[in-house]
This record gives sequence, C-alpha cells and structure tokens, in this order.
Amino acid sequence: MGRGGGSGGEAHQRALVRAIRAVLARVDAHADRREPDAKPSPAPESSTLATLCSCFGLTSFERDVLLLATAAELDPSTGPRCAAASGDPRRDYPTFSLALAAFPEAHWSALTPVAPLRRWRLVELADDGPLTTSRLRVDERVLHFLAGVPYVDSRLHGVVSRVDPVPDLPGSHARSAEAISTAWHEVDGRPHVELVGSDQRSRWEVAATAARNSGASLYVLRAADLPTDPAEREATARLWERESLLLPAVLLVEVTDATTDRLAALELFAHALAVPMVISSDDPLRTGHQHRERVVVDTPTEDEQRALWASALAGADHAADADELGRLVAQFSLPAHVIRAAGAVARRAADGRQDVAGLAWRAGLHQARVALDELGRRVEPRAQWDDLVLPEAQRAILTEVVAQVRQRATVYRDWGFEAVLRRGLGVTALFAGNSGTGKTLAAEVLAGELGVDLFVVDLSQVVSKYIGETEKNLRRVFDAAERGGALLLFDEADALFGRRSEIRDSHDRYANIEVSYLLMRMESYRGLAILTTNMKKALDPAFLRRIRFVVDFPFPGPGERAEIWRRVIPAATPVDGLDLDRLAQLTVAGGSIRNVALSAAFLAADEGTPLAMRHFLAAARTEYLKLERSLTPGEVAGWV
Repeated sequence: MGRGGGSGGEAHQRALVRAIRAVLARVDAHADRREPDAKPSPAPESSTLATLCSCFGLTSFERDVLLLATAAELDPSTGPRCAAASGDPRRDYPTFSLALAAFPEAHWSALTPVAPLRRWRLVELADDGPLTTSRLRVDERVLHFLAGVPYVDSRLHGVVSRVDPVPDLPGSHARSAEAISTAWHEVDGRPHVELVGSDQRSRWEVAATAARNSGASLYVLRAADLPTDPAEREATARLWERESLLLPAVLLVEVTDATTDRLAALELFAHALAVPMVISSDDPLRTGHQHRERVVVDTPTEDEQRALWASALAGADHAADADELGRLVAQFSLPAHVIRAAGAVARRAADGRQDVAGLAWRAGLHQARVALDELGRRVEPRAQWDDLVLPEAQRAILTEVVAQVRQRATVYRDWGFEAVLRRGLGVTALFAGNSGTGKTLAAEVLAGELGVDLFVVDLSQVVSKYIGETEKNLRRVFDAAERGGALLLFDEADALFGRRSEIRDSHDRYANIEVSYLLMRMESYRGLAILTTNMKKALDPAFLRRIRFVVDFPFPGPGERAEIWRRVIPAATPVDGLDLDRLAQLTVAGGSIRNVALSAAFLAADEGTPLAMRHFLAAARTEYLKLERSLTPGEVAGWV
C-alpha cells in the first residue's frame, strides 16, 4: 500500500503547499492584528497530510502547529513572518506561543508530552528554553512523509529489515496467514499474535502474507537486538509504533534465544505497542501471557510438497513425472522456500538433460544437509556392497532394511498400513559388535544404496549432565534430519543406553526419559536411524524390543579376514610375495586390517619398493601398540 512517489508524490506536495500557505496567512493576519481573509480549506482526503491527521488523531489546532513547523523547513519566508507575528526579530521560528495566539481552536493540552504532537514525535522542542517559546521543529521522517517520500525512519535502520511475501504460499500456510489477519482485527486488547512451528523463513513468509492481506508490509526485528535500557526500549517502541502507522507496516519479533531476561524485555516492548505485531519462535514461549492468539505453521503436507516440487521444476526441458515427484516427496520433508531453491538449482543444472529429477534429488540433499552439518559428522557414502565382508545372514538383514526404507511410502500410505499401525512406523536398527567389525561401513553402504547422506552423531557428545539438555540436543538432530531423511548413525549408544531397570535417583529416572525420547523419535523418523554399540549385553531388553532390526557384526574369522585383506589392497598396488592367508593370521577386525594395509603401503612407497610382507609386519607392530596388544609368534609365523 504505497503512499507517495512519482506523480502521486507531486500531488501530495501540492496539497501540502496549499495547507502551508493557509497557515502562514493566519500568521500574517496575527501580525497585522486582523482576521484572516478566508478559512483554510481542508486537505484532500487522499493527501499525506490527511492520512497523518487521521492516523494520529490530530485536532485542527494540532494540525496547524504541525504545518507551521513544516513551513519553517519548506518556505524561506516563514522565519521573518514568525518574527513579525511574535513582535520579536530574534524569534524568527515557530513556537507554541505563536500557535496559541494565531490559530483558532487552540488548546493547551496540545503541548503536553502525552498529546499526539509530542507523544508521536511529530514535532520536537529544539532547545531547552521555556516550553511555549522554544523552537518547534518537525521530525525529519514526518517531513518526508508529508512530502510524499516514503521510507523507514533512519533510526530503525539496521534494527528492522523488510520481508516480502511470496506468490506461491502453500494452502496450509495461506490458512495460517488468514488466521493471523483475523486475529489482528478481532483480538481484544493489543493486536499481537504468537507464531510458532515449521522453520523461521516459513514463519516469516506466512506473516508477510498476513501483512499484505491487511494492506501492510512486514518488517522483522530480532529479540536479541531489543535495547536493554528501558528508556531506549521505550523510544524504539514509540518510533516503531509511529512507523507502523505511516508505512503502514507490521513488526515481527523473532525469538531465537528465549532466556528469562530476553523474554522479560520482549514482553515490556510488546506491552508498549498497540499496533499489529507478530512474535515468532520455534516453540511456544513461556512468558505467562495467556491472552495472545497463537497460530501454528506446519510443514507443508505431502500433497502441497508435491505441488511445490512440480512448480519448482516446471520449465525444465524434461519435467519430472508423477513417480519421480512421488520419490522426492517420500524422501524429503522440506519447507516451501527450500523446495523452491532446490528446484531452481536443478533447473539451472539440467541444461537440456533429462535427469532433472536426479538433479532435484541432489539439490534437495544439499539444501537439507545445511541444518545438519553443525550437529554431526557427514560421511560421503562411497562404500558398496562388495566392500562389506559379512556372513550371509547379516547381509540379508541389511537388504531387508533397505527395502523397508525404500518402500515406506508404498506400504504405509498407498497400501494403508499407516492408518492401521499408527505408531512405530520408523525404520530402526541396532548394529552390535566390537570396534572395527564394519558397523559404520555397513551404514555407509546403506546410505549409498538409498542415495542419502550419512550423518554420524556421537551420543557421548550429545548426552549432557544437565537434566533436559540431552533431550533438547536430540530434538535438534532429528528436527534437522527430517528435512532430507538422512541416515542417522548414533555412535556409542552405550553412553545413553544401559540397564536402567534399577532407578536409584532422579538422574537415573531422567535417563530413562532420555532413552525413551530417543526411541520415540527414531520410531517416527522418516529416514533410517541406526544405533551402534560395543556392548549389546549391557542394553536393557525392554529397549531392544523397540528396535526393528538388530544386526550382530561378528569378529571376522580367518576366511573373512583373508577376504578383507584381498579387498583392501588395490589391484594397481605393486606387491612382492603377498600371502593373504598368512596376513589373515592377524586376529584383528576389518578396521585394523585397513589401517595396517595403508601403513604398509606408505612404508613400501617411501622405500620405492613393491609392497612386501615385511612392510605388513612393521605396520602390524604399530597397530598392535595402538591396541595395547602384542603380536604372538603364531600370528606372524612364516611372514619373513
């Protein structure tokens, strides 16, 4: 809803000039001790002057005072005319004293700090002299508004920023925007709304649409930027309240760190505003405010995401078909703005190629991993099934895991199992076995097979000694992972799991709650969540029953070890007298085999000779020192 600019700005200026001339005519009449020739005509209803008078409820006298102060900035003759009317050549500027004497319907209450002129800082006293004889100056922002030049007050620059609405808001978000607009108009008391859920950008898009529907624009202020000094905070509130009426605009305050002090400052700031406002946060705020309308922004539904993907990929030479769109929706649960961004990346990269859906998949992965990168260690899936040496029974279970993740949408949604089962629909697994037996490698193989990212989360780093923090950390991980359905590998599950049947104190009881929360999130997770443990027997059987797949990674026997040795030594490596059966005599797991093979290769390369058994012997001694073990004669018999 623009005000001013172009020919409209010129019309505002012409109306302002006419109003100023009429006010100065009254000043001249007072100087000549006569009645003015004619009563000034009211400003056109479409003018900025009429808008300002209406917004702030100015009386005709207050309007004339404002115009007199404005005249001093726009009409060079104002100073001498004020001096003549005041009878003092030194007082060549507007004052309340002159206004009280020269203008009709004058009232002393217009001078008070709570009256519109000073409360809204439309005019200011430019010096510290007596109230009635101090110089009156129009506020610069108000002056430009009257001239038809709209802009945000410079004192709010760097504090607030504008957010524009988007044209393709999903239906559920459009309904949230409508709920906000309705609340602003129907709420009793201050028109403030609390907006929660989804992600920050989505909330802002919803609020921007609500503001547009109400004929306003949206500006965002972060709660962390609110002044802590009460006087500064009150001044900021007054500035914004005036700005809200002039633009018009709605303020959204984004809360990211809901400390007690920050929430208290926010509530005091909000209490000072009687204009529409949105308080935005991930979760409902615990402020004790019971009467503020709350609107929830949910993640777009699957149908909405399908439509968003179709729209985002439209225009590519080979648009994605229904099946490809279905796979994207089944894999990703992305906010609308992220889908738009991923689609734009895919369209640019397609460049006439037919694999736009594959490009969209990779773009979706890239967009989704942004939120997870700071919460875990991302592993680029490069391992394949041939890299995994496991008994056939374990491989069969891993194949079944892949099938369940890949066909979740078909079985749960299309075949109706979701409505029947309702709970525990996530695919969960426990990988149990000693270090180096292939648990992480297997997870990498599964991630590569599913075409998703692998994120390794060290549970020993997630677990906190402070009650409630572990649950909060886990929630951040799952909320971020939900976007892209990444494979989550929770390493060192023993840090959180254990036999908790005996509750000795409140910390043990809360540990049970933490474990239950982890399992609950795993069971509802749209991707694959895996726990690893070195001590399966230490886990409570009650927890194990809630895990869908349990895969034991046995310590490799001589045959498996020989196969691992064969696979870790590339075909291009020059060798001399390599004996895989003798290397398999080392009683170490696959992780250590890889370490020994790599170290031996570097030793041979440094010598400039082919890789020989003596290099493996030296590397094995180093690895065993790390494992705090000693090589036995039987392990290295016949090596050299």
